[in-house]
Amino acid sequence: MRISIVGPAYPLRGGIAHHVYYLQKELAGRNHDVQVISYKRLYPRLLFPGKTTIDESRIRLDPKGAALLDPLKPATWLAAARKIREFKPDLVLIEWWNPFFGPALGMLTRLLISSNLTLVFECHNVFPHERSIVDLPLVDFAFGPVQRFVTHSVSDRDLLLLEFSGKKVFVAPLPPPTSFLKPSNRDRSGRQILFFGMVRKYKGLEILLQAMPKVLAKTPCKLLITGEFYEPIANYLSLIDRYGLNGNVEVRNRYVPNEEIQGLLDQADLLVMPYLSATQSGIVQMAKLAALPIVASKTGGLAEAIIQNETGLLCEPGDLDSLADSIVAYFVGSLGPAMVEKMRRKPAPGSASELCLLIERLAGENDSGTDLTG
Repeated sequence: MRISIVGPAYPLRGGIAHHVYYLQKELAGRNHDVQVISYKRLYPRLLFPGKTTIDESRIRLDPKGAALLDPLKPATWLAAARKIREFKPDLVLIEWWNPFFGPALGMLTRLLISSNLTLVFECHNVFPHERSIVDLPLVDFAFGPVQRFVTHSVSDRDLLLLEFSGKKVFVAPLPPPTSFLKPSNRDRSGRQILFFGMVRKYKGLEILLQAMPKVLAKTPCKLLITGEFYEPIANYLSLIDRYGLNGNVEVRNRYVPNEEIQGLLDQADLLVMPYLSATQSGIVQMAKLAALPIVASKTGGLAEAIIQNETGLLCEPGDLDSLADSIVAYFVGSLGPAMVEKMRRKPAPGSASELCLLIERLAGENDSGTDLTG
């Protein structure tokens, strides 16, 4: 088959760019011709609080995409549509994660449907975690002409169907980044907590810092916060000072390159994800692959991805007492080694094979609307 993937790709950084690489690699390994259409840029500076969108990692995950799209330049949408039509794909898979791209991708879908191409949106988020009044019309414009969607959690599937009834939505797990991760030999019997990833309001770092005094009153531990802050870092440093946590909390305000992720996960005894909302998480898949237990909020895709008392513990979102109790239970109960053994006995998170199998089925689906959910 011939498959086009529209999404960010190297040298752009981030989890979705990684995902495009693994998807292209897996599909090509299954003897498909794969075209990757990427972006010249993702966001104008006004909308991007990070240092750079360019991946400066030494481990390069490069699917050799054509950087054509600019979300603010309609001429590039036409150029991308022309390039895809020339490739004559059996299916066009469009990566979706933010309503900002609604105008560009909405027009691109209309241009491609006019050429009778089969389109599928792969949704990493249906809506952003921090919603605004413009989100629904932008998503509606992008999704309007497309009938087939893939999500990575049941909760996101249900949300999509709630807002856009009549669409066909399929669920496939998000594959982990296997190129730079492997299981760790640590037994996770120490007292090192890791909060990992870009810092946004919805990720609940404020709740974790507020919970830390309750945790420290019952068990000694350290917290390492590693990731680029997309919120004012001063607010979080102020909380650390207010609660007297300077001796127990270390902050590394930087994007973690690919080659450092394995070492970072190897340092930790517990990954904590106190998210206020969630769809799916590549970080969860990394932790599972590294056999690193997780304490996470019982919300969205996190609740689906974590098995209580096997791969981690679940707490109530936004509830600092529930979060503190879960962390204390993990350390005081010495749950790490037992969870690690359970995680190692379970099959490692798969490659992109399951997702690719679904893509192959969707590419072969005819316009009669055959139900492939079985």
